[in-house]
Amino acid sequence: MRVAITGGTGMIGTALASVLQARGDDVLILTRGRPRADNHIKWDLNRGAHDVSRLEDVEVVFNLCGAPIGTRPWTTGRRAELYKSRIESTNAIVSSLQAVRAPVKHFIGAGGLGYFGDRGDEILEDDASPGNSGFLSELDQAWEQAHLTAASTLECRGAVVRMAVVLDPFGQTFPLMLQPFRLGIGGWLGDGSQYLPFTTIRDCVGAFMHVLNHPELTGGINSCVPEPPTNRDWSEALGRALDRKVRTHAPKWVLRGAFGELGESLFLHSVRAVPKKLLDSGYEFELPESEAAFRWLLEARNAG
Repeated sequence: MRVAITGGTGMIGTALASVLQARGDDVLILTRGRPRADNHIKWDLNRGAHDVSRLEDVEVVFNLCGAPIGTRPWTTGRRAELYKSRIESTNAIVSSLQAVRAPVKHFIGAGGLGYFGDRGDEILEDDASPGNSGFLSELDQAWEQAHLTAASTLECRGAVVRMAVVLDPFGQTFPLMLQPFRLGIGGWLGDGSQYLPFTTIRDCVGAFMHVLNHPELTGGINSCVPEPPTNRDWSEALGRALDRKVRTHAPKWVLRGAFGELGESLFLHSVRAVPKKLLDSGYEFELPESEAAFRWLLEARNAG
């Protein structure tokens, strides 16, 4: 199949492209940076794809574009940028695909489990109601709707893989997690009772491929381990993997004071999401448990 990936030079896009190419798919990477390979296509919000003719015959679109959520404070300007990088980017790629009448059959977008907001210990299956608690919930809901509207416009199947924290041995998140634990000050956040859905890069890419290969899967699809741990359990699992005792924590007031709503949403909100659609359709997680996932991540890092 001919596949286009927006956000294809990022951590997830790179790993996904590798799997698709290994099985023989023709993969095009849409990038806002300078094209660095023959299969790269320059694009931007104003023009869409610069060489739109190269999107001829694209059957599958993985729409992974979106500025990182947690790298900068959520100022008014940053919030606008986060919306623009998701909603307007999606509209731009749809316009480019329409210009060449690409026969898209599958439009699969990246979403976020922030869609559900802060829900305590409520079990959240894929079809649970959206949340109403703050900016991240609003952003993820708008992002999801943009994907589904795009699929409707292109008259194809639409699916949104709602991602949890994605851990990669060499990605941004996992190395940052390791630092305080190796300094002996790692611990849980707040009271540690909040549920923290996560997945590894292996299962993140596995979920995207599973959704592609199962056309019956549509709409929002939770992508996280089957039994998300509490933040305290998650932290203690990392401590065991590192052979470090976990005795401390970061109080809520510290996180709120240091990070504002960003800290509240990313570190303290509780999202007990379960991937019912993935499980019911036969997906088997490679690393469904925290400690096993952390041990694999550490082994992969040590192997270089």
